[in-house]
Amino acid sequence: MPDQWQVTRIIESSDTSGQIEAWEITIIRPADEESVSLWLPKMAIENTAVAYGLTSTDEAIDVILHYTLLPIYDPHDQEPDPWPVTGEQARAAALKRLERCKRDHATVATAVPEGRTAAARAAADVLAPLRSHVRIDPVTVAAARLEHQRAFLRAGT
Repeated sequence: MPDQWQVTRIIESSDTSGQIEAWEITIIRPADEESVSLWLPKMAIENTAVAYGLTSTDEAIDVILHYTLLPIYDPHDQEPDPWPVTGEQARAAALKRLERCKRDHATVATAVPEGRTAAARAAADVLAPLRSHVRIDPVTVAAARLEHQRAFLRAGT
């Protein structure tokens, strides 16, 4: 059975120069209190969607959170290069890898405060800052992905 992890905290941050805005995300495995800290540039959610042809903010966040845990369970797992393939193929490969992580290794959920009403729990959504920061538009993502692929082809990579 896969381990259960929870996102317990997200705070706004930046690099030491103050030029790259980021999120500091804490993910905890309640079974043993093991924790992982992720420093995520704010642009990474949209960049992940573009790279893998993902179609929603939640899909991009899910990929990022689970891909963060994969090295703990399978240190030799290689993240596939999404650029030599179509957006649909990149998305399918990313989602297949995500599902393998969830099935074989770990799932990531948000910590939900206990004893609150459903409305209060929804208002306390730990991922709300990430979701409200960027909205993924599938058409915009597909267009940006094509532009990136063209640039890679022109550069010979």
